[in-house]
Amino acid sequence: MARKINVKLILELRDAGLSRNTIASTRHISRHSVSEVFNIADEKGIAYDDVRTLEEPEVYRLFYPEKYANETMYGDPNYDHVHQELKKVGVTLKLLHEEYVDRCDRNGEIPMDKTT
Repeated sequence: MARKINVKLILELRDAGLSRNTIASTRHISRHSVSEVFNIADEKGIAYDDVRTLEEPEVYRLFYPEKYANETMYGDPNYDHVHQELKKVGVTLKLLHEEYVDRCDRNGEIPMDKTT
């Protein structure tokens, strides 16, 4: 799996006055990736000050919303519920997974690791 581009860092270094080539060579990021971030920032009118308080995943999603489309096709397990249920006598991961699969089927979602 390819690593995600650290968009926020690139914007921060750009704001500090570093060039595309300098950012690419000092941070071991491809020049193409750095240029792509610069171009998207220019197109969307986004500067480092606009994203300074955001977490990196939020900034990445702002720049590459289409890359998150696939992540939403699966139903998210409720891990808090799983941990609470596992404290009960007789509850197993297999049982909780079956309940998760049933919930996904009812909601029209794709369950993770569904075997048929």
